[in-house]
Parts: sequence; structure tokens; C-alpha cells
Amino acid sequence: MDTSDQLEAKIKIAADAVVKSMAAGDDSIATAVVGRNTNAHLLINSSFLFRDASVKTTQSPRRLLVQVTASGQHIRAGTVAVSDDETITKNFKLITRQVPTGLVALDDAIQQEIRVMGDLLFILIGTIKGLRRHSQTIKGDNVQELRLDPSISSAVQKAEGGIYCVRSILPIDELFDFINHDLREVGGLSDKDRVAVRNGYDEVMDSAITEVTVPTGEVRRGETVLGKIASSMRSQATEYATALEALRRTPEDQQALHEVLRIAYNFSVDVIPLLSLFVSICDLKPLVFWCTVKEQWALRQAFAALPWASLGRKEKLEEYRAIVSQARSHAFHHVLPFDTTVEVDLSMLDVRAETIRLFVPFGKKEGRGVHLKDQKLADVLAEFTRAKERPVSNAFWDANLAVMKAAGKLAEEVLATLVLVHDARRSVSNR
Repeated sequence: MDTSDQLEAKIKIAADAVVKSMAAGDDSIATAVVGRNTNAHLLINSSFLFRDASVKTTQSPRRLLVQVTASGQHIRAGTVAVSDDETITKNFKLITRQVPTGLVALDDAIQQEIRVMGDLLFILIGTIKGLRRHSQTIKGDNVQELRLDPSISSAVQKAEGGIYCVRSILPIDELFDFINHDLREVGGLSDKDRVAVRNGYDEVMDSAITEVTVPTGEVRRGETVLGKIASSMRSQATEYATALEALRRTPEDQQALHEVLRIAYNFSVDVIPLLSLFVSICDLKPLVFWCTVKEQWALRQAFAALPWASLGRKEKLEEYRAIVSQARSHAFHHVLPFDTTVEVDLSMLDVRAETIRLFVPFGKKEGRGVHLKDQKLADVLAEFTRAKERPVSNAFWDANLAVMKAAGKLAEEVLATLVLVHDARRSVSNR
């Protein structure tokens, strides 16, 4: 089976799984086909997640149209084609009327998409070579240069004279300790050396670059950009599951709760932008969506299973991030013992107003309004704030594990799809 056939088979398998899942949650699909001789079709939308300001692309009009048939009580997918003309606002639309005209056969649509895929997308399956060498000149008493050199055998190493090398980015105190020990015969690092090394090392860290090569031949998934990301997501989900299990055993364990919040927050900060990237990629390259439609639907279901209703939220990526962020902020940034705004009754106190300023220059807020006798003290007291409190139950954190796993699985399937498309393009070019 060549790679184009593999892509087609992948899409058909994914479409079948999604049709069965959609039918399980919507009786109208089964009603339309079970016990009847006619076939219905499902038009599947090209995106399942709510779009927010982070998604700059327009939703692709190329959508899968899947024939839905029944074998007894079992729903399954039949012929899969691509529609470019049907409108849809929901996740899917059941079509029982005559099959739409102007459909594109799936194998033809795949070839069309491969031809217009372009090269830029494949940086995601580029191979990570490692850190690039970098040198930074500094002006210390005994230290003249710092180098980032991944080829050295130890974490820190002296090259020659006043030149010191690090293999990778490490805490600066470890670099200080090595150089200070190396310079022990001249009294160690001087103050001038410390300042120079600190400033120079900041420049080294800011200038550090990891080199990636765009694939031209066989792709080793684990060594690619997206492969590394997917591996990290799996590790984070495993850590989260461990912390979550500890929290289930002892719901009052604040350390376990803080670990759950830490991982969930890091996931929301780093992975939600990645999911927005996937949405944009699928807008621009719908073949990626067709191949990953099963995982896209599973992720949507995982988000929908979160207890949004009790929080007054909808299944939006930004709303999800806000819930996690606010829960984390309240846990980590809440020291003073106040969960609500505090209001003090001043009606019986002497807080006389001294002046009121009117007609200040347009756009200038400083000095405007009423000025109290103790205005400066009032300004200082008014600086106190509190973290927003948005209570989140442990049921939310339980359901969040499914979100993390589904997001990781989607990343893995996007990787697998890009590798397949890359191989298909290579096959075409070698003919």
C-alpha cells in the first residue's frame, strides 16, 4: 500500500469512528438509517473547537461527507467524499435529502491537497540537531570569554586562558563555582569578574539557538520538533495523573492540590496555543484535519465533559485557560486572609476632603478629583488587591486528565499525518 492509499485508509477509519461516536450521542442519526433502505449522509465540520482571537485563519470549506449505513442496530460509515459547497454551523449536519452535487472523490481530494501542501508546515517534523555553538566576549579581570559548546564532555570546562565553556544552559551559580575554583590560586572570582560573567552569561542564554533541519528523507518521529512536544505532553499527563491520584486519596492534601494546579496551569499556558496552531493548520491544510478527525472529535468531547455548567462557562479554549489560571492564582497568590473585597465604613471618621480638582488637561488623570487630608495614606491602602476566587471542584481536575491525554493523542496523530504526507510527497517527486 503506497502512502496515498495509507492516507485514504487512515481517513476512512477515522471517519467511521467519528460517525459511530456522533450516532451514539444523537438518536436522529440512527433514526435516519436503521430499518430503512435509504442512506443518509453526515457532513462533518472542519473544526470542532470554538475559535478565539488567537486563531487568525478562516475555517476551511472543505468538509468530509460520510455516507451513514446500518447493519442491524450498528451504525457505520460508508463512502467518504469531500464537499466544498455545503454550509454548516454545528459540529455535523445530517443530510437525508439527495446527495449534494459537486463532490470530490476522497482519493482525488487527497492528491489535490498533497500538491498544494507547501514546505513550511514540515518544519514541525524537522529533526532537532541540538544547540548551536556560540561565543560571548566579556571584559573581566581573569575571564575574557564564555562559550556554549554542546560537544564538550562535562557540564563546564575550561578551554584556554580566560575562556570557559558550558555544554548546555545551567544555573549560573554552578558556573560561578567552577570558575571560582579554577581561579583559586589568584583569589577566585573578583567582583568585576562576577559582574562580567553574569552579564555575559545572560547574553549566552538569550542567544542560545537549537538547530532544526527540515526533513528530506526518512523521518525519525522521536527526534522531531513535534515528536519532542508529544513526548513532553505524555510525560506531563503521567505526572498529572500521579498528582491527581494523591489528591483523590487525600482531598485535603494541599501539596497534592498545588501539584495538580501547577501541571494544569503549565499545560494551559503551553498547550492551548499549540491547539490553536493545530486549528489554523487544519484551516489551511484540511488534509491534516481529515486524517486526525477522530482525535479532534475526542478532544472536543473531553472539553465538553468538563463541568462547565457549574462554572457558567462554555467549551472555549480561552475560557478553559481562564478557569485554570484563576484557580491556580487563588491557590498560589493568596496569602492574606480575605476572599472578598473589604469595605470599611468611614462615615464616623474624620477623613476630610481638602480639595477637588476640575478641568484638568484632557488625557491627564493624575491629580483629578477629590483629595483627602491623608490622600497619600489612602493611596497606599488602596494598593491592596486579592486574587480572583473561582472555586473549582476536584471533579474538574479529574475530567481535566482526559483533556490532557486527548491533546497529547492529537499531537501524536498530527505528527503521524505529517510524516505520511511527507512520504507521499517524496513518492510523487521520485516518480
